[in-house]
Amino acid sequence: MSEVTPASKEDILSTFGQPNTLDNGVISKIHTLKNIFNLSTEDIFLQWETYNVSEVKENLELSLIVLDGFQEYLQRHLADASNKTPSVKRLRDSVGSTIKRRPLKPLNSSSPIAESNFHTPSLKMRKVNGTPFKTPGAGPDSSPSNFETANNTFRNSPVRSSELSNTILETLNGHIDSVENGQTNEKGKIQIASNFDPQKYKFRSMAMKLLESADFLDDQIDNFAQLFQDAHKGEDLNFGNPCLSSQFDIYCCGRIVPDSPSYDYSQSLNATSLNLETSRLAGIGQRVPLDLSQLKEYSFFPGQIVCLKGRNPAGSQFVVQEVLGLPELGTPITPESELKDFKDMVGESSGIKFVMAAGPYSNQNVLNYSKFSSFVDRINSEIQPDLVVLFGPFVDLNNKSVLEGDIEFPDNGEEPQNLDEVFKKLVTPILKRINSNIQVILLPSLRDATVKHCSFPQDSFDRKSLGLPKNIRAFPNPSGFAINEILFGCSNLDVFKDLKDVIKLDSSGDNTNIFSNRFERITNHIFEQRRYHPGFPGSVAKKQISKEEVSKTARQTGGLMAEEVAETRIGGSCLEVSYMGLAELGDTLPDVLIIPSELKYFAKIVKNVVTINPGMFIRPNKDAEKEEGTYVVMHTKAPDTEDSTPNVEKVSPDSNMYYHNVFKRSKVDIYHC
Repeated sequence: MSEVTPASKEDILSTFGQPNTLDNGVISKIHTLKNIFNLSTEDIFLQWETYNVSEVKENLELSLIVLDGFQEYLQRHLADASNKTPSVKRLRDSVGSTIKRRPLKPLNSSSPIAESNFHTPSLKMRKVNGTPFKTPGAGPDSSPSNFETANNTFRNSPVRSSELSNTILETLNGHIDSVENGQTNEKGKIQIASNFDPQKYKFRSMAMKLLESADFLDDQIDNFAQLFQDAHKGEDLNFGNPCLSSQFDIYCCGRIVPDSPSYDYSQSLNATSLNLETSRLAGIGQRVPLDLSQLKEYSFFPGQIVCLKGRNPAGSQFVVQEVLGLPELGTPITPESELKDFKDMVGESSGIKFVMAAGPYSNQNVLNYSKFSSFVDRINSEIQPDLVVLFGPFVDLNNKSVLEGDIEFPDNGEEPQNLDEVFKKLVTPILKRINSNIQVILLPSLRDATVKHCSFPQDSFDRKSLGLPKNIRAFPNPSGFAINEILFGCSNLDVFKDLKDVIKLDSSGDNTNIFSNRFERITNHIFEQRRYHPGFPGSVAKKQISKEEVSKTARQTGGLMAEEVAETRIGGSCLEVSYMGLAELGDTLPDVLIIPSELKYFAKIVKNVVTINPGMFIRPNKDAEKEEGTYVVMHTKAPDTEDSTPNVEKVSPDSNMYYHNVFKRSKVDIYHC
């Protein structure tokens, strides 16, 4: 095994988050795998999590024996990728290169950006304007460097036994006291305000038009260019076309794209395979290769909108000299009078308690909700929260029983005729048992069988048809809402797993900035890009099946894309590009961002936003008897403006508006279940 430098050792320990459990042999093996497969530590960690979730379906401990199996998985994955013929190339070889493409409608270059005439009406692509949440002029500062995050709160003991059920695995802000509720929850303690128009999610899904998608993608670039110019009014910024030869520095705005149209989203990119795509207004939609050699630090991914400074001396490559920061969203603020009203609503309990969990809620082999039922009992008797946020899938389309139609029901009554009735028979009775004083919010998943939309953004559950009670609300995916003064942003699309970025850390620094941690880095991208899923194109979920099964299914399916169809499973991003405006954050940053992921659970503070991945309630496992996972309990103290040490902060000394400072008055516990 190759020698490990102290810097590389520290990088591996910090990335895998197990500083006290990795011996030198394991660290050396990971270092060797990095060299063999030419992967960064972040990429190795991402492949390791994928190996646990999709291959062995078990949360393995790092050891030399396990890493040998992991190495075989990497070799097999690399061989499968190299043997595939790009689908675009097959398409060209099969139908010839004489296909005529319909030209895009040109824009009138003399008209301003804001008045460009696009095919897709802007109303259907945007969230509701005029929200009740106000934004200060300046963006928020990053979280203080000495502020406690969950980076160092991992337990040393492995989580593999049912004895650890309902024990805390990780805590954010452990110094804050928990909120204790009485034996019965109080009505009127919280007020829920949605920040979206549900009618805009009623669009017809899976019916995208090429020109509408192109117009929206083009509009994204022009809007960010306009935002950047507005933020630098009065400065002499020389904006130009990066595709044209220039002997002096220019500013440009565009989208990061891979250099090949046959790019497979499951594969990683590198610094030499990135292009910049311009808008039709700024560069007639051309693409130019990027030279990133002069940058000390960067993080780029396909679909990212960037503003760059540099030049194109030979007309063939844009040499980037600086990545310019995009205008940031502000922090939500609330008048003092409203904060006092919310404090009075909370009453003697001195705070609000939230529970968050993400599906699946049944073992992937058998549709059995006994563990979920026990969880609801614990919510009613022990946790006693004010709000429960549950993310799908509830009836998972990838569940083996659902796929085979072999579902067992607790009684001998009439069997359901469809999967909606399966939900009503198995899930609805459990949800109805939640105390009626506890408010519940349901968000669907792309793998839910009982939602009409199978693409993102996604419409909500039909609460009435599923027989859900009044204390349960069905929200779309993604959605923003406020609980009293606290602004939540929720998305049930795994951006932490999907987003594959090309990174370079500043070797002269201490690597303590936001670029050094994958979860914080991607969260920062979400805030900068102002979208819950900033990547493009979206990912495709793949099955883990043998080559023989692929060939057999491909022969049965037939057609040009037979192999791709055989390997594709339900899931992935499934982006409705024309309607991705519904997946924008809105006018402000949220106070709390919740995005479930198959990767390791976490709770962090990024740019003063409490960012939470509750993990999976039941992680995939080959053993039908094993049902291990995680959920989150969050305690938030009521806002206090009158105390000698108030827990909210004035916008300015003479103002009656306050920042919420939720990240300073919230405790987040991640439980093993």
